[in-house]
This record gives sequence, structure tokens and C-alpha cells, in this order.
Amino acid sequence: MSIHLPSGAAPPRWLVAALVSLAAMSVIAPLAVAPVPYLWDFPNHLARLWVLLGYAAGTPVAGMYQPDWSLAWTNLGLDYLGMVLGQVLPFAWLGTVLVAVALLIVPAGLIVLNRALFGGPHIWHVGLFLLAWNFVVVGGLLSFQLGLGCALFAAALDTRLTGLSRWRRFAARVAMATGLMVVHVFGLMFFLLLLVGLDVGRRRPPVDQPIVRRLIVSRLAIATAACLVPIVALVILAPRLPGAHVLPGAGAQFKATILDFPPLTVLEHLSIMLTPLKTYDLLADLVTVVAAMALPVYALVRGRLQMHFGLFWLAVALFILCHFAPSTVLGTGWIDKRLPAMAGLMWAASARPQLPATVRGQVLVACLLLGAVVARAAFIGTVWSGQLVVVRDVQAVTATVEPGSAVLIAEHFTGSVSDPRAPLGRYAHGEPVFRHMPTLLVIWRQAFVPTVFSAAGKQPLRVLPPWIELAVPEGGIPNLNDLDAPEALVEFHYLADWRRRFHYLLVVNADLPHAGRQISEIPGIREVATSPFARLYRIEKPGAD
Repeated sequence: MSIHLPSGAAPPRWLVAALVSLAAMSVIAPLAVAPVPYLWDFPNHLARLWVLLGYAAGTPVAGMYQPDWSLAWTNLGLDYLGMVLGQVLPFAWLGTVLVAVALLIVPAGLIVLNRALFGGPHIWHVGLFLLAWNFVVVGGLLSFQLGLGCALFAAALDTRLTGLSRWRRFAARVAMATGLMVVHVFGLMFFLLLLVGLDVGRRRPPVDQPIVRRLIVSRLAIATAACLVPIVALVILAPRLPGAHVLPGAGAQFKATILDFPPLTVLEHLSIMLTPLKTYDLLADLVTVVAAMALPVYALVRGRLQMHFGLFWLAVALFILCHFAPSTVLGTGWIDKRLPAMAGLMWAASARPQLPATVRGQVLVACLLLGAVVARAAFIGTVWSGQLVVVRDVQAVTATVEPGSAVLIAEHFTGSVSDPRAPLGRYAHGEPVFRHMPTLLVIWRQAFVPTVFSAAGKQPLRVLPPWIELAVPEGGIPNLNDLDAPEALVEFHYLADWRRRFHYLLVVNADLPHAGRQISEIPGIREVATSPFARLYRIEKPGAD
């Protein structure tokens, strides 16, 4: 799908560059209001980086966790970037800079690939910054985000390698694929999909001709082989593969599809489709969808939308496939959300709306797109400002926790993550964004928390004995109803004899009512400190006076 249009007048390059720069600054502006970016997994990653960078030396944490880079050969984008930046930045700045890079790398990659496909700067590039904030970023999957951005840059570079011989280009693709696999295995997958779309071609190929079919099959086979080389090497040589921490027989967790009972609702299917643009609130996300889609849809209606055929239809296929994808495979979650995230980026890179025709009109549209980016950033900043209480309260109530203590985390669970009493941003489309914030006790109090990410094959962090008996490589936190429930031991094995094993109980989400067993009904604990969001209890050891 490609439309030849007259070049016409265009805004000055400096003006487009200025608007793109303002959009980039707007995207990262919310980082100025939060000492810890309010992203689900990110505090957990930050605690691991603190250990990897050597800050645990001389503290009790050094006897709990130990860096071990032999444990993981992939999904290391955030760790390697953190190790590099951590050599030149104070640790207090590291988290902010890492999130800023993860936010900017995707729209930057989109712009580079879009220019490689269609040439030159364009007002559409301002609107691409609307995709910097998405649900996988809110989830804190920053290595995944870095992998997607790197894949976009690699695909753009691949378009410049057409002059090389077949084997030199194949070697270049293998090198890029290997680097992407180290950053994140899904970055490699995205790169392969981009290569497939690019090799299909910008225009619809005449597949009814046998010679064209053979040429396309040959191109796709070469692209696939280049991306399989590092995967095969990983499988053969890596000591641990992603998913090594999953219990044997756990298998993949599949969501309901139209073939299962009960099937997903229409709203759940629509929510999956919104992954490339949704963040903390459905209404704000729908406004963003309208802002992002208005220009290309209008251009399509007017017959002035340029599209790359291969990338566009592959993006459509991904959007369809995500409704039938498993939610978790081999310990890696959100599979059904990662696919539409890739599809949205692929679609955005493949499009270039050519409206309006006058320079003044183009500048006006670019300013409107910039306004949408600024409004989206202001919304994110508002959410983060409102959730500063999460960080502040956890810090305050744990001020007296002794270094080397073991802290058990539990939460007030209202029975529904859509509880209207929850502050804006506490949950994001049913996901509890606050759950990993207590892992920062590793940094703040040099304490042990069971849920620090240490999955073999994915994180270069080893939990040392005897602490490994309490650790979970990946997972959530129990609620108050689980503390003495035998059935909860399947998911939270460390709850067995928890009064003897832990020194403190930290209850989070405490400003919302708990559905079920109340904290006052739990024996063997004594309140130490309380705040709206968090409450700390000392665990009285069995048999102690």
C-alpha cells in the first residue's frame, strides 16, 4: 500500500527538529516530579542494579545477594545500560536516566525507521512521541522497551545495507540479531518481524508470479536464518535459559480465547488492542488514541496516507494474533500485551500521512500533535504526583528497620482492583503498580525482601543461602488472607512458619479496606509505625517472652 504524492511545500527542517525536541522533553518531564519513577517492576530492577554496581559491599545485603553474570545471557538490556551509566552517574540519578532512555529510544527508533522508508523529516514524527508511554512501560518492562527501540534502529540500518553482498549483509544481520538477543529476546523477535515486513516490500508484490514468490521466500528464509543463529547459540551454550526458574510441569498459562469457556469479553479484547497507548486510566488513554489516530485516519479517507505494505499488514496480523496468545510462557508474562505493543510500533513506523498541503497547515497540525504529547505527559505527571505517598510512606514507616532484617510484604486487598476508592494510578487497568515498591528496602534499609527478581536465565543475580529458602525468583506479594492459609503455600512458599523466618511484616495499600481477615485478627505481630499507605509490624517470635 503506497501512494505517490507530490512533495509540495514543507516546514523548515529546523522547525520540525524544534517541535520534535519539545516533544522529547515533554515525554520525560514527569521524571522531574518523582524521586522513584512510578512504574510497576522498576523499583525491583533498581534494587538489583544497586547490588550489581557494588553498593551492597560492606552491608548485610552482601550476604544475601551476589552478582553472577553467568546466570543470564539475554534480557540484560537494562542491566548492562545501568552498569555503564552507573560508572559515571550518582546512583540517585540512575533510575531517572534509565527511564528517560527507555522512553526516548522507541520514538527515536520510529523516526529513524520512518525516515529510512519515506525520507526526510516530517510533522508525523512529532506524533510518534505519543507511543513513548505505553502499558509495557507502566509495567516497568524496560529491557523489553529498550529491545524494541534497538530493533527499530537495527531495521533502519538494515535498509541501508542493500548494497552489500548477500553474505556480508547476512553477517551484519547476525551481528545485529546477537546484540538484540542480549538486550531482550523479544527485541530479537521484533527485529525478525521488521525484517519480514521490509522484505515483503513497500508495495504489494505480484505473488501470482512464481519468480516473485521464490524471491520473497528466499528473502524471508535468509532473514529468519540470521535471527535464528544467536537463538541456537543461546540454547546450546547458555548455562541457563529464560524460564529455568519455573517449576517442572508448570507449563504455559493461557488466557481464555473464543475456543475456551468463559471467553474474554469485548472490553478485554479492546483493552489488549490499546496496549501501545494505554497507561493508568481508560478515559485518558482513549483521548490519546483519538489524538494519535486522527491524522492518519483523516489522511486515509482523503487518499493521502502513505503506507509500507509489508509492515502494515504484518502489524495487522500481530494485532489479530495477540487475542489468542498465551499470557505467560516459561515464566515470562504479558505475552499477550507484548505482541500488540510491537504491532503498534510497526504500524506507526509504516505510516506517513500527507496532510495538510500548505506549510501553515502542517505547522498547525504539528503543534496540535505536540499539544497532545504535552497533555499526555501532564497526565502522567499528575498520576505520579498523586502517588508520591507510596514512596514517602514506605520510607517513613520502615525508618527503624535494622540492617539485615527479613521483611515480609503483604497487602490490603479490596477484593477488586477496579475499586473506585483507589487513588488515580494506584492500579493501572487492573494491575497493582505499587506492589514492587517495597523491594527498595534492600537499598534504603539493607534488608531482605523475598520478591527481588533473581530468575536464572533472565537476571544476573544469585540469592545466597540461607536466604534462598525465602526467595521467589519472580512473583507478586500475598495479601492478609494468605498469611496462615495452607493453600497459599503453593504460590508463596516462604509463608511456611513466617513468624519464625521474618522479623517484620510490612502491610501496603493500607489506606484501602481489606476484604476478609483484618490485621487485628492476626496473632503474633505488634504495630511499630503506621501511615496512610503502609503499616509496619514487628513479628513476635514463637516462644519469646
